[in-house]
Amino acid sequence: MIITRVVLNEADLDRRVKAAARKLAPDVVRIRYDIALDSTGEEAIYLRVLLSDDASREVRLGEVTSRVRAELSNKLKLDDLGFKAYSFFRSESEQATMKDPTWS
Repeated sequence: MIITRVVLNEADLDRRVKAAARKLAPDVVRIRYDIALDSTGEEAIYLRVLLSDDASREVRLGEVTSRVRAELSNKLKLDDLGFKAYSFFRSESEQATMKDPTWS
């Protein structure tokens, strides 16, 4: 169990993550996350963002990922919680091939 500098209300965090995903739809299919220590021993949130295949196209990917990161930072207020955020992106097609349960 990780003890955070600020009391983390997991239900509130879940609500905020889901709200961000809804706002970013249809580009964002869903967002999953884990809270753990990073390689420096600092508390971090690892965000797994599943993108639609359209949002994952090369011509759109940079704009979409920047918008997703900005929205997550705004909605989740991670700086206030003292968390570092690490965002990982995958397309629906990649996930269909990889079938990674942590992204489901």
